[in-house]
Amino acid sequence: MLKKQYIDEDHTLNFTVPIYEPFPPQYFIRVVSDRWLGSQTVLPVSFLHLILPEKFPPPTELLDLQPLPVTALRNPTYEVLYQDFKHFNPVQTQVFTVLYNSDDNVLVAAPTGSGKTICAEFSILRNHQKGPDSILRAVYIAPIEALAKERYSDWKNKFGDTLGMSG
Repeated sequence: MLKKQYIDEDHTLNFTVPIYEPFPPQYFIRVVSDRWLGSQTVLPVSFLHLILPEKFPPPTELLDLQPLPVTALRNPTYEVLYQDFKHFNPVQTQVFTVLYNSDDNVLVAAPTGSGKTICAEFSILRNHQKGPDSILRAVYIAPIEALAKERYSDWKNKFGDTLGMSG
């Protein structure tokens, strides 16, 4: 509601207008006052030079990186958890820094069998590094309940025995 004391100031109105293909050459936006009779204006908005973002942005490319050794964890207790292999795979190598060395939110979407579970473990280890005063929480989303229970059991054994974490 516009008050008399603000009548001479500029006002900004934000709104969203859906755009459908094929693009029309322009839209007409009609602004009408519900308080003043006959107070209206029509604004043409041209779409001639409109550039829209891609509907579905491309996924992040898998970079050709040197495989990261397990010793990148820089913690012998953590390295023992992955003694079955010497290097992390390409997906794990690419996301390692953001998951293990930062508190950023991350979504990892990759094919089945590409190592996403170990990527999740990087975040768990990151949280564990903060010390006993840190509240450790992890959210694991699985397509079926049985898979979530299996992962919980595996992590309880893996991290509970080695790192003293309990679920």
